[in-house]
Amino acid sequence: MGNMIAETRQEQRTRRRFVSKLKPYIKSLDPRCLPVERTTGKKKATLGDVVAIPQGDITHVFNNEAMLAISHAIEDLASEVREGELIATFQKLENFMPQKKRYQGLARDLDAVRVWGSGMIPARCPSIDFIPIFRPEMARYWIVLFCSPEHHAVLVCRQINTATDFADKVFAGFYSFNPFLTESIRRHFNLMSCGLDGVVAAWEREFRLPSMSLKEINSLLAGKPDMADVG
Repeated sequence: MGNMIAETRQEQRTRRRFVSKLKPYIKSLDPRCLPVERTTGKKKATLGDVVAIPQGDITHVFNNEAMLAISHAIEDLASEVREGELIATFQKLENFMPQKKRYQGLARDLDAVRVWGSGMIPARCPSIDFIPIFRPEMARYWIVLFCSPEHHAVLVCRQINTATDFADKVFAGFYSFNPFLTESIRRHFNLMSCGLDGVVAAWEREFRLPSMSLKEINSLLAGKPDMADVG
């Protein structure tokens, strides 16, 4: 996913606010990302050098701490704006429990907070809409999406290894502040919450993300990022 047109002023404002929220997480976590580069001709996907957080919305491979940093920055942006809708996927709702207090606060700030995941719905979260993941392919995705009248941000990634421990999970995807893309993804999720299998199949086709070799994934986990490279 790449930038096809210049950012609007709205996107630029959102990006600046996002970066200000992101910087504290960069200092406290160990985010690592590898840009996915497609060669011409056979269009084989290869990986570039390890960076901290990517600039722009091209596809990257992320370690789990990069995912956390970007996710928390989007959540903090939403909390600061104090209006709009937040959608987040947790592969299993047990993964939501460490974030329960944080999301209860977001639900007080925002018009709607919708959490996707499999498993038992957490108790004492009346202001959060929990939506069951009814198709196994959806459990591979990590998505945090925020929509408000003035600000849009979305992180879309899919797990590309088979790790079950959170610290070992690796994801491929992108983040963007484009309002049209963000609204499109939000509509997809609202339709999928109705249990429309055809929408899930269309999602998988539209957001086809690369698969990388184990060797390339290991290079991500072992690499050291340039901490100054923050978009």
